[in-house]
Amino acid sequence: MKTRTKHTTESWSLLLKRYSADILFFGITIFIPLYMENGYLNLTQAKAHALYMVVVAAATVFIISLFCTNKDKRTTDNAPRLNGLDFIVLGFALALSVSALFSQYIAEAFWGNAGWNVGTLTMLLLILMYFIVSRYYKSQINAWLFALAANVIIFLLTIIHSMGIDVLGLHANINPKQFYLYVSTVGNVNWLSGYLCMILPLLFVFFLLSTERTSMILYGAALILGILNILLCASESVFSGIWLCTFFALPFVCKESRHIQRLGALILAFGVCSLWIGVFPLFAAKRNSVNGLFSVILNWKTALIICLLGCLCCFVLPILWKKMSERLRRQVVIFLEIAIFLSSLALLYNAFNSYSDSWGSYRGKIWNASIDLFQNFRLKDRLIGVGPELLVHYYDGLTSYSLIVLTAHNEWLQWLLTTGVSGAVLWCSVFLWLMISYFRSHCWEQGKIAFFLPLTAYLGQAMVNSPNAMNIALFYLFLALYQNNIRKQHEI
Repeated sequence: MKTRTKHTTESWSLLLKRYSADILFFGITIFIPLYMENGYLNLTQAKAHALYMVVVAAATVFIISLFCTNKDKRTTDNAPRLNGLDFIVLGFALALSVSALFSQYIAEAFWGNAGWNVGTLTMLLLILMYFIVSRYYKSQINAWLFALAANVIIFLLTIIHSMGIDVLGLHANINPKQFYLYVSTVGNVNWLSGYLCMILPLLFVFFLLSTERTSMILYGAALILGILNILLCASESVFSGIWLCTFFALPFVCKESRHIQRLGALILAFGVCSLWIGVFPLFAAKRNSVNGLFSVILNWKTALIICLLGCLCCFVLPILWKKMSERLRRQVVIFLEIAIFLSSLALLYNAFNSYSDSWGSYRGKIWNASIDLFQNFRLKDRLIGVGPELLVHYYDGLTSYSLIVLTAHNEWLQWLLTTGVSGAVLWCSVFLWLMISYFRSHCWEQGKIAFFLPLTAYLGQAMVNSPNAMNIALFYLFLALYQNNIRKQHEI
C-alpha cells in the first residue's frame, strides 16, 4: 500500500504539470487569438489581459503540483537540465528586468502600457510559459484540431470583414477609413500578417505529412482559407516572413515527390483565390484599397501565371522528381537555395536603393529616428536600454499618418532601444541557436520542422513589425514546442 501511494502521488504531480502546459497551449492557440474586450479600441491591452489570465491559471495549477511531489528521493520527478537555449532565454529575462528597474518609468516599463503592452511583466510570463511547456507538454495530435477550429473562425471573419460586412460589430467605434485595416479578432492587418507567418507554415507541414485523407482535407481547407487571408490582409510584411521560411522549408519539401505535388496544389489554390478575389463583387471595395505588390498579384494575368505554375508543380514536377537520381535531386535543391539567397540579396539591394522616410508606409522615417535616438543615448542606455515599451517618451512627438509612434516597427530595433546591446545580443542569440540546431540535427528530415518554420517566419516579419502580446506569445509557444521535441528525441 505504501508503494502504491507513492506512485499515485508522483503521478498526480506530473499530471498537474502537464495540465498546466495544456492550459498554456490551448490558451495561446485558441483563447488569446479570439479574445476581445472593446472591439479594436483596446486590442493590444485585451490580448495582454488574455495572456495574464492564461499564464496565471497555468501557474496556479503548476504551483499546486509542487505540493504533490513525492518526498522520496528515489522516485522524484527531476526536470530536464538547462541547455544553451534555456540559458539564453534566462539571460534575456535578466536583461529585461535590469532595463526596467533602471528606467525612468519603472511602472510603465513593467506593465508596457505606454506601448503595445509587451512590457516586462508580459515577457517574464512568456518566459515562464516557455519553461513549463518545453518540459512538461505532452504532444497530442488531436489538440491541434481544436487550434485548427479556432483558426478557421479567425480566417472566416477576415474574409467576411473584407467583404465590407461587420458581422460582430467590431468596427463600430473606429474610423470608417480604417475599416479594411482591422479585421477578424486579430486586429491590424500587419498583426494578422505576423500571425499568418507562424500559423500557415505549421499547417503546411501538417498538410504535407498527412497520411490520412481526412486530415489532409482538413489541413488543406484551412490552408486555402489562410491563403485567402494573406491576399485580403494585403500586408507585404507577410512575404518577408514566408520568403525566409521558404529557404529552410525547401529541403523538407523536396524530400518526397508527394510533398512537391501537394505544394503545387497549394500554389494552384493561391492562383484560384487571387482570381476569385479579383472578380467577386463583394471584394470590390477591398480591391480598391490595395496597392503595391498585392495589386499585381490580384491582377487576373498574374493569377493565371500562378495557376499555371501550380499545375506544373502538381502534375509535372513530381514525375520528373521520381526519375531523378539522389545526387541530381541534391544539386537541384542546392541550386534553388542559392537562387533564393541571391534573390533575397537583390530584394534587399532594391529596398536599400529605394529607401527613404516614406519607405514601407513611413517605416523609413521611424527607423531613421530610432537610429538617431540610439546614437544619442548615454552609455548606460546603450548597454541596458531605456526600458520595455517606453519609446514614446523618447521619440519626441514622432508621428506617422498623424498618429503618435509608440514602437520602432522593427523588432530588432525595438529590443536594441529598449533593452540595449545586452538584450539585443541575447535576442539575436535565440535565432543563432535555432540556425545551429537546424543544420546540426538535419531538421528538414524530421517532423519538428513544423515548429521550426514558424520561428524563422517570425524572424522575417519581425524586420518590419514590432511585437504584440498575441504574436510574441505564439512565438514563445513554438520555441517551447521545438525545445520540447528536441528533449524527447534525446530521451529516445
